[in-house]
Amino acid sequence: MTTSTRRSFFKGSLAALVGASVNPFGQTSAALAALVQTEARPWEQQMRDRFLGETKFRAVNMPNCTGSCGWNVFVKDGIVQRVEQPLDYPDDEYNPRGCMKGQTYVRRVYAADRIKYPMRRVGARGAGLWERLSWDEALDYVASEMKRISEKYGKNTVWIYPPVPATGLVKQGGGFRFASVNGFGIGTFYNWYGDLPLAHPITWNVQTEEHEFRDVLNTKYAIIWGSDIFQTRMPDAHFFTDVRAKGVKLVYIAPYFDPTASGVDEWVKIRPGTDAALALGLCHVVVKKGLADEAHLRRTTSGPLLIREDNSKYLKASDVDPDGDPKTFMVYDSKTETPVPDVYFSDEPPLTGSWSVNLANGETITCSTSHTLFLKTLDEHDPETVSEITGVPVDVIERIAVEYASADPASIWSGTGINHWYHGDLMGRAVIALGCMTGNVGKQGGGVSPWAGQYRMRLNPTDYFFPKKNEDGSERYRPVPLDTAYVVNGPTETMADKEKLWRQVRCIYAAGGNLFGQASDQAQLAKTLEEEIEFIVSPEIQMSSTAQLADVVLPVVSWYELPMDICTTPAHPYIQMHEGALPRIYDAKPDIEIYYELCKRLGTGDIFEFNKPEQAADLLLKTGGPRVEGITLERLKKERVIKVNLPTDPIAPFTEEVEGKKKFATASGRQELYKDEDRFIEYGEQLPIHKEPHVASPYGTSKVWSEAKKERNPNMQAYPLVYHARHTRWSVHSSWRTTDILLKLDDIGEPLIEINREEAAKRDLVAGKYAIAYNQHGYIKAKVKVRDAVPPGAVLIYFGWQRQQIREGHWNGLSRVDINPIHEIYFVPNVWGPVSGHFDQICEVKKA
Repeated sequence: MTTSTRRSFFKGSLAALVGASVNPFGQTSAALAALVQTEARPWEQQMRDRFLGETKFRAVNMPNCTGSCGWNVFVKDGIVQRVEQPLDYPDDEYNPRGCMKGQTYVRRVYAADRIKYPMRRVGARGAGLWERLSWDEALDYVASEMKRISEKYGKNTVWIYPPVPATGLVKQGGGFRFASVNGFGIGTFYNWYGDLPLAHPITWNVQTEEHEFRDVLNTKYAIIWGSDIFQTRMPDAHFFTDVRAKGVKLVYIAPYFDPTASGVDEWVKIRPGTDAALALGLCHVVVKKGLADEAHLRRTTSGPLLIREDNSKYLKASDVDPDGDPKTFMVYDSKTETPVPDVYFSDEPPLTGSWSVNLANGETITCSTSHTLFLKTLDEHDPETVSEITGVPVDVIERIAVEYASADPASIWSGTGINHWYHGDLMGRAVIALGCMTGNVGKQGGGVSPWAGQYRMRLNPTDYFFPKKNEDGSERYRPVPLDTAYVVNGPTETMADKEKLWRQVRCIYAAGGNLFGQASDQAQLAKTLEEEIEFIVSPEIQMSSTAQLADVVLPVVSWYELPMDICTTPAHPYIQMHEGALPRIYDAKPDIEIYYELCKRLGTGDIFEFNKPEQAADLLLKTGGPRVEGITLERLKKERVIKVNLPTDPIAPFTEEVEGKKKFATASGRQELYKDEDRFIEYGEQLPIHKEPHVASPYGTSKVWSEAKKERNPNMQAYPLVYHARHTRWSVHSSWRTTDILLKLDDIGEPLIEINREEAAKRDLVAGKYAIAYNQHGYIKAKVKVRDAVPPGAVLIYFGWQRQQIREGHWNGLSRVDINPIHEIYFVPNVWGPVSGHFDQICEVKKA
């Protein structure tokens, strides 16, 4: 038996090819001769020696980008040498994954602005004057200030600005546990960032549901709606190019010609803030062309449910029968010509129609099906009217509607571009209605997926976040929530649970996110900071804008120094173990140790309990529920990345509901395109409709088109440009914004006011010269970039810049986020609450 090494095999094969007069590549011997080693190459050994003594660990990149990408990190003599993608995801379509942010994270580990030791402010806020503290001094001081404020104002005025938990369940979840055991306040993140697609809880009573990225490969037609995927979802954008290569058409709906617009089959340019009108126009065409999936509408949506004409409420069993259940919804029975209780997934009830109904009190009223009312709404959104509203040509509206409805399945990938508006809920509801109208909800390759933030934990974290007070867990330690929007803006008259929840925050522990760098409403936040906030703690890696404005800065370890954590994301179905084997640098500590030490000083150390990540990770997996059943810490340490337990592969939400196996989680058990809460009725938003933007409309603001088109917005006379601060590929929010190698790739490495040449010429603006974008709330001074990809009537700036990188003002100083009362009907933290509408802004630009 003859054996050979892989190396000798290939060497011999090449020699054989060179010696052959004919070779399979059709090349001459001379062309292949260069592949044969003819002389000694001593430098090869030198290159190999560079890797001697290296150790490797598998880390996970953990920003709030939804990527959750694994990296092999190679260390020699305690210093990171390089990183590589591990290519170890069980589904090969996810290999490799990562981007230049993960590739360059090592530069953040060793950055010049890395926070090296605890510090206390000794000068004015933001002046940069600090004194170094020992950890005991810092922790004692922070705990004493928290005690002082708790005793003076109440524990709930100590407020934890929350981290996004899925990015690192142990590290980030520690913030929730810290707030819980001490009875502190805690903020919201998902809705505050503008990531929450409120249309999802409105329609389905879920926080958010989306298909995993791999399911793109199952679609036959894809609409990317307001999501610059090629720029902001870099590890997973290839799924769209992959499916396009198979002949699937990609359509992109957005106001700007951005990187995604350059990579699709058709870009549909739309007037900013009019997406609901376009979605309803598409629905109109689907109905008129006879392409609606009436079986889906009848079986699974609110379409056949009866609506009372007198009060716009759902008809309930108690309305027609004194002994009827007030929670039972009614449909019309054509055989008996009377209302009867709804039976989910039935093909019997009529989808359209209006009838006289006798009530239990003797009155007779008219009731119509919800779908009948929706069809009347669609009549007002014919292609000609929608074209007038959106600027999209009539023929394009009609063609795309037919293409989408004719494909099976067809998908919509809708991002924060439609969430970040005052009426983003209406936009999202209209887009979902299009998915329902064509029967694309609940099937692989279909659906409406937002992918707007790394919120999904893939397990139940209750026992870790909210420790038990008693054995059976019926009582738990919990924080007192206060939505971040109210901390920044103050309360509103329509705020949910105002008397119970509102209080003026006095201490901010910025556990997650760069609040004083990234928040909308920077001008109002600065005022609140000056007048109300007495104490700010910033646990940070680098000297962010928040750290610069803090009273105490605490150095936390980088991800590479974090001993371990577990990570998940909505983008893919895996739970991953993060290992950081790099020795701690400077005087940094993991967050969980900081929380534990503070709790000891606050008298709650025994309740917080954990000071090592592994203890918390073990609890999370043991109590995480059916999604992680069978996934132990020992197994995760061995396998590193494991697919969680899910009903479909790839993940496609609502498959069981649309098959009739279970109901939706709503009050009716159906997809509720119609809403009858009092405030929906008050504002005329029972069904998805188009309303003009609240601020950024040249017409009557927050009005339906028939009324809005008769008016002109007086504010746009002074501020005629729509102002958008958008995500960039070069950072994840403000993370990486100061990384030297990425700054070299990002234009000139500082903020730029991007404007169309037509608008620049009107204002005598010159590329490369400073200008000021401003409105009644604030301003930013930055250099001009003339860019025709920005449409006339708009200004674009890419965000995330730290204080020291901004010439004057702030890129978010122009935003003043009004709270939509519809978003305040309920308050469920990060599920139903005010969604930041920071795209709904206007400005003017002048020469500096």
